[in-house]
Amino acid sequence: MADKASSSTVVNDAVSEVLGLAIELSNITWEAHHTDPSSPEPAKLDLPPTQQQLHAAVAGLGPDVVAAVGAPAGSEPEPVGLAHSCRKIGLDLLLRLERIEKAVGESPDPVSHLDTAHLCALWSFDDVKALRQRLGDLMVQWQPSALDSSRLKLSALALSNDTEEIKDAELPAQSDPAPAQKTGSAKDLFSKPTPSSRRQRVPLNILYDFILEGLAYKSMHDREQEITKAHFQTLNWIFEDQLKDASRLQVSQALTSWLRSDDLGPIYWITGKPGSGKSTLTQFLFHHPVATALLDKWADGDTTIKAGFFFWTSGSKDQRSQAGLLRSLLYQLLSENLELIPKTFPDLWAKLLTTTTKERIMMVLDWPVNDLMNAFHALLKVAIEQKTKICLFIDGLDEFEGNHQTIIDFFKEISSGPNGKSLKLCLSSRPWAVFEQAFETAVPNLKLQDVSVGDMFSYALERLNSHSSTREALEEMDGGGVHLVKDMVQRADGVFLWIRLAVNRLHENFDRHSDPGKLNVILHSLPTDLDALFTKFVFEDQTTSQIAETAALFELIRAREIVAGFLHDESSNSLTSWELIFALDDSDDRKALELEVEQVFYESIRSRCKALAYRINQRFAGLLVLHERRRGGNLRTTREAALAERRVTYVHRTVRDWLIEGDGVQARLAGQRPSHFDPHLRLLRSYVLRLKQPVDEVEKHRRLDDWWPEIALAMTHARHITNDSSGLQRPFVNEMEKTLSWYWQAKPDDVYDHWARNAFGPYEIRAKAAPIWQPFLCLATKFGLTRYVCEEVAARIQQAGESFTDEQILEIDKATPLLTHAVEFLCSRSKTIYPVSDPEMIKGLLRLLKTSSPVNRGPNHVYQDFITGKPNTSWLATLRGLRDARRRGWIDYYDIDPQGTARWTEIVRLFIQDGGADVNAVILRDAWDPEITAIGVLELLDETYGAVEVRRLRENMMARIKQGHGNGVVKQS
Repeated sequence: MADKASSSTVVNDAVSEVLGLAIELSNITWEAHHTDPSSPEPAKLDLPPTQQQLHAAVAGLGPDVVAAVGAPAGSEPEPVGLAHSCRKIGLDLLLRLERIEKAVGESPDPVSHLDTAHLCALWSFDDVKALRQRLGDLMVQWQPSALDSSRLKLSALALSNDTEEIKDAELPAQSDPAPAQKTGSAKDLFSKPTPSSRRQRVPLNILYDFILEGLAYKSMHDREQEITKAHFQTLNWIFEDQLKDASRLQVSQALTSWLRSDDLGPIYWITGKPGSGKSTLTQFLFHHPVATALLDKWADGDTTIKAGFFFWTSGSKDQRSQAGLLRSLLYQLLSENLELIPKTFPDLWAKLLTTTTKERIMMVLDWPVNDLMNAFHALLKVAIEQKTKICLFIDGLDEFEGNHQTIIDFFKEISSGPNGKSLKLCLSSRPWAVFEQAFETAVPNLKLQDVSVGDMFSYALERLNSHSSTREALEEMDGGGVHLVKDMVQRADGVFLWIRLAVNRLHENFDRHSDPGKLNVILHSLPTDLDALFTKFVFEDQTTSQIAETAALFELIRAREIVAGFLHDESSNSLTSWELIFALDDSDDRKALELEVEQVFYESIRSRCKALAYRINQRFAGLLVLHERRRGGNLRTTREAALAERRVTYVHRTVRDWLIEGDGVQARLAGQRPSHFDPHLRLLRSYVLRLKQPVDEVEKHRRLDDWWPEIALAMTHARHITNDSSGLQRPFVNEMEKTLSWYWQAKPDDVYDHWARNAFGPYEIRAKAAPIWQPFLCLATKFGLTRYVCEEVAARIQQAGESFTDEQILEIDKATPLLTHAVEFLCSRSKTIYPVSDPEMIKGLLRLLKTSSPVNRGPNHVYQDFITGKPNTSWLATLRGLRDARRRGWIDYYDIDPQGTARWTEIVRLFIQDGGADVNAVILRDAWDPEITAIGVLELLDETYGAVEVRRLRENMMARIKQGHGNGVVKQS
């Protein structure tokens, strides 16, 4: 223990020293880039002492030392990760200092201090910005109590002074001018209209629909639809003018006054304890006709439009982000006021007016927050000009994913100045300090738990009287059970969710043959704290086997959240009844492999869904609910689909918070999980079974888009499988491919036709490209199914009697090899359903090269490029990918992410050392870049990013070139 404590002290001291030195260096270079280039003042960078200090500090973060420390008892594991990150940054900085020292030493007049211009030329501004941003991120992890270094305290102070400035910093004139290409925003794409006399005028409604469809997203209304509607005996008092309760009367008068006039300002704040009903009240006001009538009085003859948004931390990215908020608000406000669209998006509108139908179809609108903010301000401006008044109802500010002060400042800013008379904001949040400081004394507000006692009493009394057993018991009590209900409301302490769950428990555990006094016994057995109540329901009131079922259900829900989050598929963030039915059944492994496709009919669906609903309620005691999503448009909804597609959701955010963040809850559930259970394997199996037992009528067709969302989910679940002792991943994946092929209406005259082939580029490219050999195997490679691909390739190689004709060999030779598919996403990319390339996949495929089978080709194998049709190799594709990633800005400076530079450099190392990649290979020039050699690519990356991993690769390749490796025959066009 003493040795570990001593090692921990060494690591902490080294982290503090590395951070301090790194911040000092960033301060010096930052100031140099913001100094007048004509100033004679030199940059104060003492190279030898700085290098010696940094060397010593980094040495204290050696891998052996850090590994020996482990996570301190009773603490989170961040300090270990922080140490590794600091070591990586320290090594990268030493590389930069080494280069600067070399450059200074080679100058005709070496100086101990660099002049400012020289330092700026050697250390680019992009690099400095990235360093300061990275250090800012690391300082957040570093505990303030550990700032025992005066160097670190002073340096961190200088760093914090410009944290916001870094985000918006412009590139100074003397810095590296090489720009990085980024995805164009809607504003960028359409800011320069291209007139053409040949283009016909497009009907305005088509352009309106184009913009509105671009703003919309699938989960836009999901949260609002899932909010518990106000009980018919609650909340109506808000609009009554004759109230005996003084607190209610005061709230009613203030809220109605705010709705119908400008007297109380533009913002009204609803707050309350978790579970007190804030979302229900916000939704109630948003849709209530009396609230709408009061807003019309405020408008005084002007047009009034409303929009609502309900933040949801359990939902998609759009449901918890500022971009999602703005897109939803713009969509709602503009849908009813189409004439406002041209002035809201003037640049986009001007471009669309001169765009052909084909060009418009090819456009994909991207919506950065800045563009959406500009559009929103433009909408407010034109609304004022046209005498239109706007009221927004925004629920759950505490569920916003980001800095809460940012969202507060946004709402304050848009409602200030001239907007204040034309805009109202009804906001709700938990009573966190940041919201209390912003709203408690500055705007009219409502603390919901202070006025909800009457509503809670009415709700509880009505619900208890709705069941015959509890109604009869209340009738036998003095006063009809009023004292019991009052006691229940008092114990709830303003939390409506507690009342709801308590009533459910009384209904479940009391029967007509029990003594009425048992109601009191049950009520007083329930903890008043929500977390304690959840703990009782899940862990204390269930047997060990029942908790195991609860754990399995929870892990399935979490597995889907993880996969849907990766795929950016907000529509599939929660599981359907039909998915869960097949995922929970312990006896379905054999069925998944043996069943034939056969439609399931209503009675079977109804009975299965009813059994699932009972099971969910028993295991989670009402903490989960089955929600039927509303369908819009012309989608066909059968009664079978309505049942099967009901989705499992949390009854309230507090339930998810407890399950995900509650002290020890996840670990406790994981400890009860069956040892053989893997949620991702179960959900993969579930998809196979749902293919074989469809709810809708069985139909063979060629509409891959209909299947694609489910295919992407299943393949991604397959990639996440970790607990597969029975080796079921490969047979399940193959059965999925086999069943989808059964559904696929193949073209009899096309021997290469396969559903997976349609996932590779548009038809125009596929029609001219070389055949895709084994398209599903290639698709599995793109999805990163490392174990499956390696096992499948090995099995095909070892198949007895396998042979290929000369024609088949030629087809395989021309086709894109698996290695190329495996490196397609070598560097990070946003918004893709495919993962970044996996070193283990590369390692496995390279290991199988020893069999010399045509099934798996090596790095230097020449094939016909799928896009260009010209000669290519997997190695050249890798080099081109790296060069393109640099140009497009896909590689980070000071990359401490294990899935970043460290990952792709390992892949390149495997290509060189294990695969014998041609180190003399050459990439020919193209429209973007000049001709470059393999070593030239690494030199370019080394000089740009200064990463230690890239330096090692470069040195490794140089050594192999000197030893005569490679032939340099193949060049890529």
